[in-house]
Amino acid sequence: MKFSIVGAGAMAGLRKSALDASKVASCAGVFDIDPARAARLAGDGVLYSSLDALIAAPDVDAVIICTPPDTHASIAISAMRAGKHVLVEKPMANSLAACQEMLDVASQTGRVLTVGFNHRYFPAVADVCRAVRDGEIGDLRYVRGFTGHTGLSEFKSDWMYAKDIMGGGTLMDNGIHLIDLVSHIMGPICDVQGRVQNRIWNLDESEDNAFGILTGVDGVIGTLNASWSEWKGYHFFIEAYGTRGMARAYYAPMQSMIITMSEPGGRPKKRVNRYLPLIIREKLQGWQYSAVKTLVLELADFVDLANGQPIDGPIARAEDGLRAIEIANLVYASSASGAAVKLSEAR
Repeated sequence: MKFSIVGAGAMAGLRKSALDASKVASCAGVFDIDPARAARLAGDGVLYSSLDALIAAPDVDAVIICTPPDTHASIAISAMRAGKHVLVEKPMANSLAACQEMLDVASQTGRVLTVGFNHRYFPAVADVCRAVRDGEIGDLRYVRGFTGHTGLSEFKSDWMYAKDIMGGGTLMDNGIHLIDLVSHIMGPICDVQGRVQNRIWNLDESEDNAFGILTGVDGVIGTLNASWSEWKGYHFFIEAYGTRGMARAYYAPMQSMIITMSEPGGRPKKRVNRYLPLIIREKLQGWQYSAVKTLVLELADFVDLANGQPIDGPIARAEDGLRAIEIANLVYASSASGAAVKLSEAR
């Protein structure tokens, strides 16, 4: 399947590497508002003179959108109406209304629309999901997660922390991955409580720390904390607790831990996977090595979806992208009101 990339920043570079490594997908070309940057990324591929030219190209099957979130909806909608499938980077868009319009157009056109929640493909996260799905830790009771980095010092452009472009602060940046994973593991959510702060970087509208409590329709609880003040550097974990054990995914470095017991309070058995070959590769090639590996797996699922094939992989559909934005918005609403907010109140 032939993909073209809109945008030529850092994430687009990872996407291009994944397309080059894929056995089922290839890069047809690139468009960016900066022609020189687009040319560097395109290499031997087509350098499109305009977004319209890329969208109209007859030999392009799908479009990967790697532009700021406030542009996602317009690009995705144009591409789907032109018959292209779309993979859009996270967050799906900077507003719930934009996400809903994208979802509606995907339904109307019959095009595949997915969101780049590549953390689902981390091998440690896959271990946690498998332990929950297979009942290895018993009946799921609660999920908790954390994601943090050092904040504004990590960003190369001001738009990356501008609310009108991103839709929020840490919740819409690193936190959107966490929201997706917590809700993905928990299942359907019925209400959300939350608090946000902007007392580290003192931005007017973009929070630097956010805390959420999610309640599932079956009573499972999820807690999450997204931060732009993790002074130790980037860290991420997701944990699932059941009646007979727990499962934990951690990064960086990549690691999973599964603890099981025959009954609540019984003698625990611990299994740890440290993914040493992956860690060694990251030492030599950087964190980008693991990121590209996840993107290659995601591309394979995307191609199967577009071809109407059944898939076992965890690719995030458009509905998942919209749900993550709903939950983020409910954390903001709950923080403002001081009360829990029902998911049905998000739309």
